[in-house]
Amino acid sequence: MHAWLKALVSVLLVALLLWRVDVAEAGWVLAMASPGLLALAAMLFFLMHVLNALKLRVLLPDQRVGRLLAYTLVAQLYALVLPGQLAGEAVKAYRLSRDGAPGESRRAGRGAEQGEAGGGRIVSAVAFDKVTGIAGLLLLTGGGLALETARFGEALLAAVGVVLAGLAAVTGLLAWGRARTLLLALLGWRAGPKRQALLLGPLRSFLDSWRDQTRRPGRALLSLAGGIAVQLAAVAGSQALGLAVGIVQPFSVWCAAIGLMSVIVLMPVTVAGIGLREASLVGLFDLVGVPHAQSLALGFGILAFQVMVALLGAVIDLTVLRERRAA
Repeated sequence: MHAWLKALVSVLLVALLLWRVDVAEAGWVLAMASPGLLALAAMLFFLMHVLNALKLRVLLPDQRVGRLLAYTLVAQLYALVLPGQLAGEAVKAYRLSRDGAPGESRRAGRGAEQGEAGGGRIVSAVAFDKVTGIAGLLLLTGGGLALETARFGEALLAAVGVVLAGLAAVTGLLAWGRARTLLLALLGWRAGPKRQALLLGPLRSFLDSWRDQTRRPGRALLSLAGGIAVQLAAVAGSQALGLAVGIVQPFSVWCAAIGLMSVIVLMPVTVAGIGLREASLVGLFDLVGVPHAQSLALGFGILAFQVMVALLGAVIDLTVLRERRAA
């Protein structure tokens, strides 16, 4: 979807919210929010990114946690300004594989083949990390929906189960030798040297690394546990923010609502999820009787924290990482 079309969808969703919800009341709710709870929400949201860095280090044990945290925060900047919520992960994979860790890559003078393999390993690890993160999100969301079927219904729980099963199937398919061979054969049919160098070489390295990740079940399970921990921090931060604006609901409701919102926002149909995030929260919390103004205030608050993290990522990218690249 083109960027201008995504911007149009965001504008239309925001316009619908402005028509249906008293925005002035939502602003007043935010203005009266408890500073202590806002500070707690900020700490929990930042903890979520720290856990994300620790989770990625499970798959990239040779990387320092501080370096992974820096690129994780920078990824939040690109997730906000580029089309699609997965764009930040793509940038993180590219930047990690391009910049190289201190003392390796360019300074080690490794060959092109080794560099390609290392880049494929990093890209594969970031992708696998995202898959286990989404799996953790779906598991926690499913747990919340299972406890709150009376409020959210059984259809949403079934949909989450189908998506989780599909994610597991794709993960296994990419690691299956025959599927890998078939994919490479199809893409390599009548491939010239240029396609071999630009597509098939990196793809082969990616698939080899993906297969290696699936052959380490202990590491994969630890990454999945990390994904659940990240989502728990996200839900707890959202609940703290919700309490600050007067939303009092059981933790299971928060797991279901924030999890479903997170899945919805993954769809690349708006700019930075603007409009989609707020509309989904208004609709989901309406099922449990929360006033629209409070749900909209929650959505604005989550967006504000995401913008602050993105600004922190921009500062890191323009200072710390820039100096390291120049060294």
